[in-house]
Amino acid sequence: MQSLVSLLILAVLPMQVPEEAVEPSWKLPLAEKERIIEANIVERHNILGLYPSQVEVPLDGSDVDDTTLGVGNIAHSVAWTSNYLAGASYRYAFLKKSRAPKKEVLASKQRADEIFDAVYRCQLVTGVKGLLARGYAIGHGESYEERWGDSTKDEWHQGAGRWSGLRWRGSPSHHIYSDCIHGMGQYYDLVAEGEQKERCKEAVDALVSYWVDNDLLIHKLGREGLPVPILGFTDGKTLDTRVMMAIAGAKVAHHVTGKDKFKDTYEKLLDQYGVRDLKVFKAHKDFDDAEHVFCHLENLFRIEKDEGLRRAYRAVADGLWANHKNDAQSLYTYIYYSVATDAEGKEAALKEALKSLQTWPTDMTLKPRMNSLKPNLKPPYAVCDAAWDNEYIWKGCLLNADGWLSRIVTDVAVPKEDPMVIYATDEAGDLYQSRDGAETAAGWHCVDQHLPSPVVAISAAHKVRVLAAACEDGFYLTTTGGYEWDRLSVPEEGGKPKDILFHPEEDYVLYATTTRGAYKSEDWGEEFLGKSWTPLSDGLPEMGEGRFIVAPNSPGHVYALLNGVVFSRSLDGGKWERGERLDIQGMDQYAKFYDWLSVDPSDSSRAIVGLRADVPYQGLGVLSLLRETRDAGKSFSNDLTSLYESFNKGGIAKLLSLVIYGEISPVVIDPKDPDVVYMGTRKGIRKSGDRGKTWETLKAGLDINWVRTVLAPLHSNWLFAGTPAGLYVSEDRGQTWREGHLTLQFQKNTRREIGGAAFIDAYWRGRYYGFISKDTAQAKLP
Repeated sequence: MQSLVSLLILAVLPMQVPEEAVEPSWKLPLAEKERIIEANIVERHNILGLYPSQVEVPLDGSDVDDTTLGVGNIAHSVAWTSNYLAGASYRYAFLKKSRAPKKEVLASKQRADEIFDAVYRCQLVTGVKGLLARGYAIGHGESYEERWGDSTKDEWHQGAGRWSGLRWRGSPSHHIYSDCIHGMGQYYDLVAEGEQKERCKEAVDALVSYWVDNDLLIHKLGREGLPVPILGFTDGKTLDTRVMMAIAGAKVAHHVTGKDKFKDTYEKLLDQYGVRDLKVFKAHKDFDDAEHVFCHLENLFRIEKDEGLRRAYRAVADGLWANHKNDAQSLYTYIYYSVATDAEGKEAALKEALKSLQTWPTDMTLKPRMNSLKPNLKPPYAVCDAAWDNEYIWKGCLLNADGWLSRIVTDVAVPKEDPMVIYATDEAGDLYQSRDGAETAAGWHCVDQHLPSPVVAISAAHKVRVLAAACEDGFYLTTTGGYEWDRLSVPEEGGKPKDILFHPEEDYVLYATTTRGAYKSEDWGEEFLGKSWTPLSDGLPEMGEGRFIVAPNSPGHVYALLNGVVFSRSLDGGKWERGERLDIQGMDQYAKFYDWLSVDPSDSSRAIVGLRADVPYQGLGVLSLLRETRDAGKSFSNDLTSLYESFNKGGIAKLLSLVIYGEISPVVIDPKDPDVVYMGTRKGIRKSGDRGKTWETLKAGLDINWVRTVLAPLHSNWLFAGTPAGLYVSEDRGQTWREGHLTLQFQKNTRREIGGAAFIDAYWRGRYYGFISKDTAQAKLP
């Protein structure tokens, strides 16, 4: 639903990305980046000129949905659009003064006009003069926040009058009023002409009057609930960032309208907060407030002629800069040195600001980042390596090491019939199916719509349509690929569901475990699958809850972990036998066992458990130790005696050679080769080809090396890894990895992107103020 102006912009700023931009996009010249980012905003972040910074991008490549059926961050869009309006205003101002081609100047003016219209529309849509909407979507019916039952679901309203076809988000704040006034103030001075200048005057008058005429309070629609004080919580005498926003808003309103009430408010606030006598301004470090006040200072230094007040505003700028001078925030840097031309550190700061723009990618799809695992990288991070928090980098994301991490995939199942069909569940309990071997994100879709509770574990049978799931409230079976689910009658006996497993050879035999027992469903054919169950854990001592593991592979065992002791019995009806404790006697106060036991798929008598110890000495941190049994738990390697023998032979060095540094994931024994063992660590996959005697670390292809789960499902020759970057797949037993395209950051398996208007905003400030030359703007990075 693009306007004619949007289409004109698309024509002037071509959408195609040159071949050299595909990888990596951050190396493009600044001017080329600006054209690509602007064109993408027009195409995908544009609701009648309104700029929703974060939008959900369809996995199938279709258009972004800007209606009430879509998902976009409408709740902050009027603030972001106002900032973007300022950037568009400086673009026009620079192009005009640099005598750019008329067609380019005209297109930039029309684009700024269109953005202003969207900001003004956020007032008009409410039907109350001066009441500002946070944003709007096209159409009728419930919005994304209303569908999700968000706490703000009652803040959505249908538009008034001419704008009844828009649904708008209420709950106005001092921040959105602040952004709107500074954006319109820049537009009024730098761009607006004729009718648009008059419309801007109307918009500013209504906007600031809304709180000036209401005792400095911002009321909601219908004056419901408590109003928002424009000054925030103030002692009435100490100047802070929120008071500065109000002062600047009143000054811009008087500058634009000439009305005395705005001048009176301005003078009253100046006197009340001692601005004329201000020598030093101190504020807490706050990226959000700093952005607001820096942008207001641009307006104030342009329109305020009183030298005493200009000195006070310089003190405000210095105070903000003291908090942010080491953050490589391009926008703050360019604004500060435009008003503080004689300030120290200019060369170094401008270099850092330029680096941020030079490392800015044109593809701003939100991707998981874990720079905490890369000690060679130091903040402020290059933008292409940073975990962007939101538009305009308000929350200091160039300083934050990690962000936007994926939920971890906890289980994978593959049916025997077709290994390209993959089921996966994550730590939130959502369940997905891929039909293309995890080759594309669009190939994954949810199959848990009719499950009443989160999924804990899954198992696939022979047919692609047959899947069993252990959920938080019970066990379920689908024979329709997830379209319908039936609850299984497992006698849970008060226990919590833990696992479910199809027999590897017998298609209609199921095993289920809870925290109180293990159960088997006999083979009566598909129509009776899971209809009757036999207990497998009778005869054990009553110890409350425990952990049960069924290993149906030859010769077949059931394991029970009760109060730290291993019990086992054969699946053919043998008696329970008590084995060793999982921890090491005499060391149990130092080392605790992990809550897992990994059984060899080719020999159920062999299993591996892990111990974890937090060692404070000499910075050792977490140490892990594996213990192996080959007699179904009767004895384990690395017992106290063998550890003493190792120490006597080789000292502490020999002992340390047995441990693994750091936390580990549950061990996986290769179904095809019992000598091969895998586990996940913070440094990648560790693989042993000699049953744990020696190890190699594998991470080729992993975007984030922290592997939380390693999974080797039945009926597949592939390995799967759950990481904070999403699911990864190895087709060569862990040597190399490829993306599995299941990155779970938001609602289900969805992707979102930032529009990048912050780049537009900072880049044109840099050009306008002369900090970025034509040669620098057009230079390609090496």
